[in-house]
Amino acid sequence: MQSILVIDQGTHASRAVLYSVMGELIDQVESPIDLIRIGHERVEQDPLQILYSIQHAVATLLARNRLPVGRTALATQRSTVLAWDKNDGRPLSPALSWQDRRASDDLEQFKSKEAEIYQITGLPLSPHYGAGKLRWLLRANEDVQQASKNESFCFGPLVSFLLHHLLSDALHLVDHSNAHRTQLFNIATLSWSKPLLELFDIPSCYLPHLKPMQSEWGRLKEGAIPLTVVCGDQNAALFSQGEVPDDVAIVNLGTGAFILKPVKSRVTNSRGLLQGIAKSEEGNCQYLLEGTVNGAGAALTWAQQQWPVNGLYENLDDWLVQIQSPPLFINTVSGLGSPWWSGGCAPYFIGPSDASTESKYVAIIESIVFLLQHNLEQLQKTDRLTTLHVGGGLSKVDGLCQRLADLSGLQVVRFQELESTARGAAWLAMGCPKKWLKPAIEKTFAPANAGDLKKRYEQFSNEIRTVCNK
Repeated sequence: MQSILVIDQGTHASRAVLYSVMGELIDQVESPIDLIRIGHERVEQDPLQILYSIQHAVATLLARNRLPVGRTALATQRSTVLAWDKNDGRPLSPALSWQDRRASDDLEQFKSKEAEIYQITGLPLSPHYGAGKLRWLLRANEDVQQASKNESFCFGPLVSFLLHHLLSDALHLVDHSNAHRTQLFNIATLSWSKPLLELFDIPSCYLPHLKPMQSEWGRLKEGAIPLTVVCGDQNAALFSQGEVPDDVAIVNLGTGAFILKPVKSRVTNSRGLLQGIAKSEEGNCQYLLEGTVNGAGAALTWAQQQWPVNGLYENLDDWLVQIQSPPLFINTVSGLGSPWWSGGCAPYFIGPSDASTESKYVAIIESIVFLLQHNLEQLQKTDRLTTLHVGGGLSKVDGLCQRLADLSGLQVVRFQELESTARGAAWLAMGCPKKWLKPAIEKTFAPANAGDLKKRYEQFSNEIRTVCNK
């Protein structure tokens, strides 16, 4: 029986994962990568390190599993962009991370066009997306400027660079979900937007060719395996359990935290949430609503640089039980995502100046829950929800899941297999089968009394409004 190979390229690691055609997890290999923070605004990665980490993970996995592999899916972090030589594939720039905000000041000139941009893309004007970063590369990166004179470069989302190197044919391609996060993509026509290309002054000749997520992409150099799905990591995570019931939203808790909900058609008012592409194939497209919290795992990483703790994740649940009155953490790590869309300021605490390290970490966990709740309140104005399915590394923290249930009033369900992205990508690669193994439920968190938590949430929300109005 043939298996499915999933390449899951995330912010801190690349993973190769093997599934059976029924959805059984067979094996996986993880290869870590570095994230380089240069101040509050600039966040970069080495594109060659990312590429090599994928190649290592795939080669290792295939070498120790002598199983026939029938198809492959590639899921990547979204909104990360770079430039490379179109002939030899040599990177001409770092990979500017999805967390990178270096284009903030430059994008201020387009504020008057924000409504038009949102109407075309379903995205608010934000430096997190590709357009501002691609403009920056054209104007500030000397290697890109030199290559543009010779017309010897191309640029686009990280996935396009990876496809150039991973496929047997070095083509310049991108899927709909990753193209969407460039803020240059028309989600109604599923094409590059000429008005936005002109507005941001991005020449279309440098951008990749568009394809639906579920397509024939070619064959991997490693093993000549057909690649049948290319998508963003959160787009894949949406389908970790297959089709999503109408009253369920998916919450993926990783470096960032994301709430995802498929919708039958585009909505006229998304109330600060993102509109995007859930999945696409030739002649068919399904849309989604998405809420995003930039400072989830990223906020804990930031805190570890300030107050290092050995065995942090092993201690969090005890601290969340023991500490009932933590300070407030104004979580602007990597900027405020939906529904606020503000760079904010440097993160800070409100409370006693001598707050313990343990209470600071509890405050950070609560800030993630509070920001998720801001998004849930907007989502429930469009769709009635009863249940949240949680996945990703941070979902292992019981106290986070319980606080999310308490504050939202929704049932929170965690599965034994926490992996969301790779499982969803495998389901898409199999053609969205009706028969698909669903992992067993590991724990269900029912809403409980949350009086003090709700008071802190109100204080937090008032402070966030103040930050956004400055």
